[in-house]
Amino acid sequence: MQHCKSESNAECIACVFECIYGKRSVYLESIFFVYFQKKRIFVKSFTMTTSIAAIPKVKIKSIDAFISLEKYFQDEEKALHKSEYDNGKIIKMAGGSFLHDNLATLTCTMLNVFVENNDLDFIVNGSETKIRIERYNKVVYADALVVLEKPMYYNDRNDTITNPLIVVEVLSKSTGKHDRTLKFDYYRSIESFKEYVLIRQERKLISVYTKQNDNSWLMRDYEGDDATAILYALHECPISLKRLYRNMELMKK
Repeated sequence: MQHCKSESNAECIACVFECIYGKRSVYLESIFFVYFQKKRIFVKSFTMTTSIAAIPKVKIKSIDAFISLEKYFQDEEKALHKSEYDNGKIIKMAGGSFLHDNLATLTCTMLNVFVENNDLDFIVNGSETKIRIERYNKVVYADALVVLEKPMYYNDRNDTITNPLIVVEVLSKSTGKHDRTLKFDYYRSIESFKEYVLIRQERKLISVYTKQNDNSWLMRDYEGDDATAILYALHECPISLKRLYRNMELMKK
């Protein structure tokens, strides 16, 4: 919210009504006082030319306090459940299903086995690591991630990195659209980020977005037991959908 630069109280409150109605109110010809109490705005007016009843009643929403990044980290260390940081707001994360957790765990295992068997300089980590997205002032969690050689920590915090190479998200009904759109946009602002892996729960389908040399992104879909997803940013690491989804039917309701 920008600070009002009006020289009088009347002009100041006129700005508030202009934000609400899209135009200046013709009733504002008197002195107005604005009180801020418990994160709500209370507007009291004394009009000389018109009855106050002529002004439509407006329910003004509460203004959430801005939470600093430092406060978020302090609270997150003590919290029983995870939350993400969104430019001053705290976003509580929903708990994952049994199938969700199984898919995330199996993906980490398959990536780690590939890295170990090929003696590669990559590090695979799970859903406890935070990712700092500087451009959008965010801190988020992924279901799995891969880092090239060594992690770069945000402000020397060993629980928050700034250089993911690959990010894996297991999609759910509540977060699927966000993960496919806005969250992907946020991740793409990270220079080290080269590949995005989206795993469906409701059917055997993996979508892999790979960054190209011209900074465009190529999407490949892999579906069914016979498909094998390829992660090109990780030396063409294969992920067999038959192996990944082998317990899918047993874990469904």
